[in-house]
Amino acid sequence: MKIEPITRVEGHLGVDIKVENGYYTDAQAKITMFRGFEVLLKNKKLNLAPNITGKICGVCGATHTLVSIEALEMANGIYPSAGSIDFRNVAYALADIMYNNVTVAFLFEGIDFSSPFVASLTQSTFERALNTYTLYRDIHGYTKVSDLMDQLYYKGEIYKTALKLSTKFRDLATMIWLRYPQPVSLRVGGIEIRDLDAVDKIKKGLKEVERDVEKLLYISAELREFYKGIYKDVGADFVTYGLFESHDYNARYEDMDKWAEKRFIQPALIKNGQLITRNLRDILLGIRVYTDGTAYEDWKQTVSEDPLGNKVDLHHPWNKETILKNFTGDYLFTVKQYDGKEEFSPSTGDIARLYSLRLQGKVKTFNYDWEYVANDVIERLFARVFMIGMLYDYIMNLEENKKDFSPNTSKGQDLAVGAHDAPRGGNAHWIVQKDGVIQRYQIVTPTDRNFSDPVKKSIIGQKVTEEAEKFEGLDALRVVRSFDPCSACAVHIFSDKNVLEKLL
Repeated sequence: MKIEPITRVEGHLGVDIKVENGYYTDAQAKITMFRGFEVLLKNKKLNLAPNITGKICGVCGATHTLVSIEALEMANGIYPSAGSIDFRNVAYALADIMYNNVTVAFLFEGIDFSSPFVASLTQSTFERALNTYTLYRDIHGYTKVSDLMDQLYYKGEIYKTALKLSTKFRDLATMIWLRYPQPVSLRVGGIEIRDLDAVDKIKKGLKEVERDVEKLLYISAELREFYKGIYKDVGADFVTYGLFESHDYNARYEDMDKWAEKRFIQPALIKNGQLITRNLRDILLGIRVYTDGTAYEDWKQTVSEDPLGNKVDLHHPWNKETILKNFTGDYLFTVKQYDGKEEFSPSTGDIARLYSLRLQGKVKTFNYDWEYVANDVIERLFARVFMIGMLYDYIMNLEENKKDFSPNTSKGQDLAVGAHDAPRGGNAHWIVQKDGVIQRYQIVTPTDRNFSDPVKKSIIGQKVTEEAEKFEGLDALRVVRSFDPCSACAVHIFSDKNVLEKLL
């Protein structure tokens, strides 16, 4: 069965699935559009990069701008002071994480768990929902699981609450971003601030919706309990670049291991549940990109060492070129992670961030303790909502610096990288520049990572829950949406005259 395009996700995305004897036995996710931002950026002036890359996506509207800005800060030897860092962190938490997460969890994913879908496609599951009393009814007000499923659909009470919250988070974030998506206030070395009291006003605005945040958290907790063990666990292989810079951030490559570990959520590479490293520089050096089976050609090695003399692999993004081989096929690169011994394919996203936090101690918000259960559909959904509560607490408890906004300077370099978590997970931009001109610009997105293996791995072997006569591929769709894919970020506008003539 071909499901294309997949609705309620961003981008030109499809998945081919095969079912035998009640199980998914094969799955191939495909991206069917070429964009080529890396090609568009070649030979452009370095300072244009954030404005161009900020147009990659309208869903996570500050992610590429911020990551590009941080790459330029490393290249130019300029970095922000404490006040600018605090303003950046608050706006990023609000719009790119909290706004995105409530939108995806309830306006995109939640519909798949609503009464019209469940009752028509999985009748026995809905029968169970009709007879299952909720655990947290005193908080959210729904007596049975079926009652809250009724309100997950379009125009339902839960759907409307989520829509209200998504609008609220975006509106509050524009006090700092000034525009969203694609903020206009971010600057290399700082941020344009028009209201020094913006964070205080944001806290006041968030307090008005505190009850709604709590309700949605416990509604997702009900779904977590109800669907526990239904979906395939693909294991605790995770990667996160972390979230939110501390005041120690100086954008220097040689200090990356120190300032990145001071992020609110620390970077982490995790394999089989065990922490491999928190050194962001080592994680980034371990990235490998492959073109086998895609519409791209391979490239030659031009960078052999990083600025510290560490070996740079042929398939590392600093060497990667986006070379289009043909105009049909799969436009998704395969991304692997080298851990010092072998390559593997960790997933990334909110569940990876929470796992990283839990390794440091208890993770709690709104009196709910998060413990790792599995890396499956319902746990990824719950982690997404739990992170909203976590970041609500983060903003409300922040004591921001209102005085220190002047940029700082250090030594620039020709090889640079910006790496920060997007809503969907680790997002990185790699620059090779000379005298302020981009020689090579490469982007490795969280969807590149998640679609390199975790999505396929999550579908194959999954038991089909559908009981309807007409097969809809509901479980495969739930899997794909649980990874919150943004394939516009992962596919690679092309202005080459020869290429355009061939395409036409």
